[in-house]
Amino acid sequence: MKRLLPLLLLLPLGMAPTGAQTILPESARQLTLRINGQTVAADTISSRFFLGEDRALRLNIVRADDPDGEGLTIIIDRFPIQAGSYSFQEILSGRNRDASYRFGKISAYSKSCGQNTGNVTITGVNTARHWLMGTYSCQVCEAGRGGRRFTLEGTFRYPVEKE
Repeated sequence: MKRLLPLLLLLPLGMAPTGAQTILPESARQLTLRINGQTVAADTISSRFFLGEDRALRLNIVRADDPDGEGLTIIIDRFPIQAGSYSFQEILSGRNRDASYRFGKISAYSKSCGQNTGNVTITGVNTARHWLMGTYSCQVCEAGRGGRRFTLEGTFRYPVEKE
């Protein structure tokens, strides 16, 4: 009987649904940030996603080690509030889709790079709870000759506020 007791204690654990640990509450804030492949902690309290009256979506992702800083800002205008991939384009297209990054003395912009590459992919929209889920990736460059290039990328499941 002593050998069966540990097995009997494990039985109730085996009955629990296996996916229960991975299900998150609807209000959960998930935000990741990698800079040139290195993981950097994001501040989920200071970071904000805004949707303006003009349907411009602004993602502001703040680093945990600089909660009062600007961090990464991505702007996508004419956002239709639906899943899809939103690539950056030059301003001549009539769309303003770009990114900027500020940390300490570093100021870098997607338009300073040779190509304005970047995208935001929305994989989920919950209009009832006002959150978006997806990924982002962009390249920003410091202005001037010999400026550094940064690749910023990550994932999110984040509430959207009205601006």
